[in-house]
Amino acid sequence: MGQILVRKIDDHAIERLRQLADERKMSLEALARQAIERESERTTAKEFREALMEIEQLRKLSPPSDEDSTAIIRKLRDDGPSDD
Repeated sequence: MGQILVRKIDDHAIERLRQLADERKMSLEALARQAIERESERTTAKEFREALMEIEQLRKLSPPSDEDSTAIIRKLRDDGPSDD
């Protein structure tokens, strides 16, 4: 596992983090680790744009329709295989 050293953290921020860690019955280090890991899982702006482009490409593959989607869903449901 890697390590990092973060310098120049505001004293007030550190004290606030200590309070949060105490409330959660965990160490300051564990709280910081948790925050870093949570942040690393967030979607980046680039990943978000790529996902939007992929959705747009899929949308273009679907022909436009004036038919009500409710009617389409009902037809699929009613014409589907029976449970008998």
